[in-house]
Amino acid sequence: MAIVLAIVGVLVTSMMFTLSAQIEQRSFNDTQSRLESAREAVLAYAIANGRLPCPATSASAGAEVRLGTGVCGATTGTAFDYYGGVSGGVTGGLLPAVTLGYQPIDSSGFALDGWGNRIRYAVSRVTTPSYTANFTNKANMQTNGLTVLPNDLIVCASATGIVPGGSPPSCGASATNSVTNQTTVVALLYSPGKNGTTAITLGTDEAANENRAGANDAVFIYHTPAPTTAANGEFDDQTLWITVGTLYSKLLAAGVLP
Repeated sequence: MAIVLAIVGVLVTSMMFTLSAQIEQRSFNDTQSRLESAREAVLAYAIANGRLPCPATSASAGAEVRLGTGVCGATTGTAFDYYGGVSGGVTGGLLPAVTLGYQPIDSSGFALDGWGNRIRYAVSRVTTPSYTANFTNKANMQTNGLTVLPNDLIVCASATGIVPGGSPPSCGASATNSVTNQTTVVALLYSPGKNGTTAITLGTDEAANENRAGANDAVFIYHTPAPTTAANGEFDDQTLWITVGTLYSKLLAAGVLP
């Protein structure tokens, strides 16, 4: 009898492990699908409105936070509204799902990933040549045409050596640490992953994405998932971005830009 019970115990444990792995994979795939849908919604919004939306904040009920001049934020130059982070108890850098008409959303109007976390969104605010609110301002987009490039958002393979406060921010001295070029990313979306639902001490790479200090950090990290024993700690964030070339090609095809 003891042998039978031991075998049953092993089988039950194996089944539970397999079921848990299947649930996690389903949530991962669901999150990836939702991020892709969010990216398409952002591009569709840009085609319909001639500009990219500004991010939402945890106080905006899923709507973008934007001044009439096209500057994102409740006041001119509010950095956390562009890249994320927390300021005065308000979380910035959330997908403006209500503005986009995106689903599914939670009861407060925010887009959710497969884990139940709110989907994050960042948009470029620094450009080359320098224009105020170019990508979130229709008039500026039409006036400047295809001559403006983003010069702040950048994706790195690791937070080690990054220079988030640089002008422009960078992935540091290591050439192998850059996932994107400096003037490539015009907008970015990400999910904080499974561990985003728990109160944890973030690893170095995830902390760079969360930007909880709201310190004008335009550097984001993207690499394959890593365990808690990894050099920079656990990493399960899922990230997608929109290149300026993709944005311009969509607007050109739709006749929004000449």
